[in-house]
Amino acid sequence: MKDCEGRNVGIDLGKRTHETKIIWKDGKVTGTNGKTSPEGRKKLYALLRASDRVAIEVCSLGMVMAKEIKEQVGCDVVLLNPSQVALIYRSVKKNDKEDALKLARLVQKYTDDELPTVELPTEHEESIRQILTELRQLKNDRTKEINRLHAVFLECGITEIKRKDLATKENRDRSIKILKGFALKQAERTLRRIGQIEEQIDEVETELDKEIEGDKNVEALMGIPGVGKQLAASYIAFIGDGSRYRNVSTVGAAVGLVPKLDMSSTKLRLGHITKCGNSNLRSLLILAAWSHVRSKKGGAIKDKFLYMTGTQSKSKKIAIVATARKLAELMYTLLKTGTSYEKRASAAVDKLADEALCLAS
Repeated sequence: MKDCEGRNVGIDLGKRTHETKIIWKDGKVTGTNGKTSPEGRKKLYALLRASDRVAIEVCSLGMVMAKEIKEQVGCDVVLLNPSQVALIYRSVKKNDKEDALKLARLVQKYTDDELPTVELPTEHEESIRQILTELRQLKNDRTKEINRLHAVFLECGITEIKRKDLATKENRDRSIKILKGFALKQAERTLRRIGQIEEQIDEVETELDKEIEGDKNVEALMGIPGVGKQLAASYIAFIGDGSRYRNVSTVGAAVGLVPKLDMSSTKLRLGHITKCGNSNLRSLLILAAWSHVRSKKGGAIKDKFLYMTGTQSKSKKIAIVATARKLAELMYTLLKTGTSYEKRASAAVDKLADEALCLAS
């Protein structure tokens, strides 16, 4: 139990309002509420002290307020992962006041190491996150427009044109020539929207290049086969340089690529992956894992994938998730040790494969 000289404060955030509970040193509980506008936040910060310990659940506004509280008040701010605060979400009695009080009680009873905390990103990491978020949204918009264009062909009874045939501008311009009448005009309008989105994608990618220019960590990660610019930047933005994590095993859990555990007595069941952390980073890791196992420069991780799918007869989907986790751990190791990627064969996998062949014969 943590004995704190100051007060313990829990702030529950809504879209436009906040509910705050303060636990004083003598156990007395007081509360306040207000708006989350800049003026409302200033009023809240005026009530805080430098000796306070404040708990806030992670969200976009929570990140902003955590930075402001540290700068303007100077007190300790604990950012909590909302998906892992079971005390709040499994509670029978749940409202804003109760949630704020429970947050305050959490930081009163437990240390940072005992809580599901989230580190506040640096300005560089926050900039990369914002750029990658917009880039992902623009690419999703482009995909939707391409799907609309494909639907125009289907409505005209043209089934030989597939979505993959509309991936490039040249193919799109060539494909719409077979359309007539209103369908052609509709396709041309869709093409103009796609062109505008692709121009914006180019602009955002240029912003990303500027932000990661000279970043030695990003350059080191891009040396791994299958790891591109977006994955390297996303890893730095959400995982950092590795200093936030105690060991390599915690990285797999941070990106949500470890299985859920169901333990009872002597029974242990492994479920689906937890899917914690950033979903885009996890998707990029899985795509990179596919590229890595197909690369000629893939080393021990590729050998592990081939062993799982060949000797152990595991499905490729299961094996690629395990490969993605190993890839995330490799990236952590390179950043932590400051080394560059080198292709190394897995002696353990070769030995196991030889033993399996001997048994089979």
